[in-house]
Amino acid sequence: MDRRAFIRWGFGAAIGGITGSVSGDRSRRSVPPDLSHDELAPRPPAFSIIPVVGDGKWVWKDPPQDRTGYLEPRPFELKVGIQLQGKGSAGRLSATTPVPVQVPEQKIDDVRIETQGCAARLRQLAPEAAQLILAAPSIAGGQVVAAVAQFRLTLLKQYHAYKKEQFPAEQKPPKPLLQLFGHDSPGIQTRTREVRKLSADVAAQSDHPWDKAKAYQDWVWKNIRTRRGRYTSVATAVRDRVGDCEERAAVFVALCRAAGIPARLVWVPNHNWAEFLLHDHDGRPHWIPAHTSCYPWFGWTGAHELVLQKGDKIPVPEKRRPLRLLADWMRWQGARPEVRYLAELTPIASEPNQDAGPGARSKDKKGEWVVVGKHPLDPYLRDGSRALARAQLQSR
Repeated sequence: MDRRAFIRWGFGAAIGGITGSVSGDRSRRSVPPDLSHDELAPRPPAFSIIPVVGDGKWVWKDPPQDRTGYLEPRPFELKVGIQLQGKGSAGRLSATTPVPVQVPEQKIDDVRIETQGCAARLRQLAPEAAQLILAAPSIAGGQVVAAVAQFRLTLLKQYHAYKKEQFPAEQKPPKPLLQLFGHDSPGIQTRTREVRKLSADVAAQSDHPWDKAKAYQDWVWKNIRTRRGRYTSVATAVRDRVGDCEERAAVFVALCRAAGIPARLVWVPNHNWAEFLLHDHDGRPHWIPAHTSCYPWFGWTGAHELVLQKGDKIPVPEKRRPLRLLADWMRWQGARPEVRYLAELTPIASEPNQDAGPGARSKDKKGEWVVVGKHPLDPYLRDGSRALARAQLQSR
């Protein structure tokens, strides 16, 4: 069990449950509760690793005028893993950590999984949400059990020149879409009196869903004061008028949903924004980005961002209720092993001697993504307050 096994899969083949190897709720009921343990790692606050200012190249200041689509492909390597070290005898181990999936602005070029003393695969939970899941029958004191998924990705900016005229004012989203993206999600209240009244009041002068969404984005920017910290809820953010990027984007989502516009959250390392859905005159659906913190963009995204999850109501087999955001999780029997959830994103050059660009990031022991690159522009990526302070010192 200590030897290393390298398994090379295509992404479609790699995604699949290994519920036969994972204890799940049925086995949890078959053991005494004092011997079975379940731990969900705390979600780190969204502190927004972002460029302080757009430089026009790596981060657009303005959208391009001569082209549309998913643009400026940029390659990255990503490692996502789980490492357990035994602190005594333990058994029936399982652990998960989120991994990216393929979306239009993010191509999965290759993925392979390296394991040590365990089985591991990728498990897709929703169209835009997946996990690396590790399972091992036992671990001894001092033994290391690990699984690492290694990705090659192509990330793209997106600009489609969306305009109000592309979409009819009368929208009839399909019921399955409304069930997923039209009602309450964990921490996103859409049916409260306050949210419904606010949604109606903010968009009182707007008849078209495009204008309503823009009014909601403007309202969030003007009225939700930025305050870093752990996520509260839409109800709290609306009441107190404060929130991190998570609350700001979630308020936008709730206001859209209250107006009958499907909307969802988009998660990237330590940051998120929103997308709302409109169908064009030919009936084709379009998920349109709306940034409510850090970036002012509406209808486009001018940075290469690793998409970790889209959506905010993700069903997880081991949990009774869906999760707003997938988190690191572990289950075991016996002595609790020491666990480390690993992630490392590295930009790579498309051609020899070409500039790979800024943006190298790593997940620290607290679960927060921090800037680790040595590119000349990396000091100008905000990493909590530390890198921002460093950049300000260097610019003097």
